[in-house]
Amino acid sequence: MRTYTLDQAAALLNLGRNTLTRRLRQAGMLGPDNLPAGAYRGGRLLRVKTGTFRHPVAGWTHYGRTEVTDAGLDHIAEKLGIDIDHLPVLHATRQPPRTTQPRAGRGAH
Repeated sequence: MRTYTLDQAAALLNLGRNTLTRRLRQAGMLGPDNLPAGAYRGGRLLRVKTGTFRHPVAGWTHYGRTEVTDAGLDHIAEKLGIDIDHLPVLHATRQPPRTTQPRAGRGAH
């Protein structure tokens, strides 16, 4: 399932990242830490990507980054009253993932 960072989602919705996060907090979808709030935690609309990085002073630090799924992008647009007709073809067509066919054997040499 494809996900978008908040920067990417904001661009697709023709908003700035700060505007999108503010409006999502006002709508109750994000908490003050910009992570999914309440019913949006662990759901199909918003995901949290976690990881670690080495901070020069604090050492190894954990982080969580909110990402928006395709369904979440649709939900956000509807909830915030944003027209999403301008989305890229990949998103708008919702084509199922390609299934790979086994390659034909090469035969004996």
